[in-house]
Amino acid sequence: MKTLNAHELLQNAYLRLCIIHASREVVFQHRAFAEIADDSDWHRTRKGYMGYDKADLLRLDGKVWVIARGEACGSYPAAPYDSEILALRFELKREDGKRKTKAQTRNELSDAVAGSTYFRNSLVYCLANGNLAVGDFSLFSEKMLAILQPEMQRFIAQEAEYNREVILASTLRPPVTKPWSYHAGFADFLAESIETVLKQS
Repeated sequence: MKTLNAHELLQNAYLRLCIIHASREVVFQHRAFAEIADDSDWHRTRKGYMGYDKADLLRLDGKVWVIARGEACGSYPAAPYDSEILALRFELKREDGKRKTKAQTRNELSDAVAGSTYFRNSLVYCLANGNLAVGDFSLFSEKMLAILQPEMQRFIAQEAEYNREVILASTLRPPVTKPWSYHAGFADFLAESIETVLKQS
């Protein structure tokens, strides 16, 4: 039976959402970075980010939503993380009622995604060891957890395994020898869960 690692799981769920809802893709002029971790001190800056190259506009029950899939980047504080799917509401028209230009839409989306720091607009993200997580302070955490927690166990194909004899200096954790993996059907369930949460929000 086909399995997916967490990175592939988020990729497939995201792609399914975009296909089902015939999303409008907006490619950013420059990569957008949202800060997710900070280990800086008075003499050096060390920060981790999620980086986003694009976003997609979806229409659900008359509301326009932006979704974006980011990938961890930056300095070592980003090492525990892998990728994320976030969402936020968006208005296609300006205050005067006129439709925003492509450039306005692109720039506003890029700024909004970059402003989604510390998983505040996260639907779900995955860690470097393949585990899935929902941000404690996310606007969607309560609803996502209510759907995912009762169902997670049936989709797990392999739990993570570690080399307990080694501790990595960058993370102070043992290295992963086998990451979490999931049954392929989880991607469809995750996409449906995200759609349900957005419709309820």
